[in-house]
Amino acid sequence: MKKGPLFLLFLLAFAATACAQSGALPPIYEVIVDSHRCLVLEPAHLPENAPLVLFIHGLDGSATNLVLLWPALHLPPSRVVCPDGRFRSGEKGYGWYYKDNQSYILQSRDYLLKLVRRFGPKRPVIFAGFSQGGVMSIVTGLHCPNRVLAIVSMSGYVPNPSENLMDLKAPMSVPILMVHGQTDGVIPVPVARRGEKALKAQGYHAVFKTFPMGHTMTEESLDSVRDFLAEVLPKN
Repeated sequence: MKKGPLFLLFLLAFAATACAQSGALPPIYEVIVDSHRCLVLEPAHLPENAPLVLFIHGLDGSATNLVLLWPALHLPPSRVVCPDGRFRSGEKGYGWYYKDNQSYILQSRDYLLKLVRRFGPKRPVIFAGFSQGGVMSIVTGLHCPNRVLAIVSMSGYVPNPSENLMDLKAPMSVPILMVHGQTDGVIPVPVARRGEKALKAQGYHAVFKTFPMGHTMTEESLDSVRDFLAEVLPKN
């Protein structure tokens, strides 16, 4: 679930273009929660009903990886939180769990729910993530007591569905998007499809889209995320 330098260069270039089109990023500040860093950005005058957005990175990543998605996805005024993973992975990165270990997944899920309580206890929430972050977006989003506006899993899957898809709080109508690379060698398409099937068995209907790419994001795949969110998010 690693992301190489080409992935990061693409994301930086894509975000730079989006910033040029939509204006500069709001100020980014750092908050420490349980000894873990969160990067937070929001407009100066945040509406009371503005959503909380959690961007959740993948294995060996960090809070800085996805913070630049905000301008690329054309989101409404929001409080965006990009947390570091709870566990060290690699020389400078972090992760959310090891080898589908359910105990670690639950610890990370509970930590992400704590971030919801900290940064937006009464706000609607959007969960979006890449790879392990996509996994945690699904697992946490479906257990979130807040109103969940959308869940986006990019190159993710559903580990241990018999445990992670039990006692869910999100209504079956919650919009879910799963985006995947047709040549993903880290999480093959059939693995991701099993997650889609497990969600369907619980009454959830994820939109599943594949693109000619590997375990990464492309402009085309991010455009599909942007269009999906534009379609499902409230218009007011």
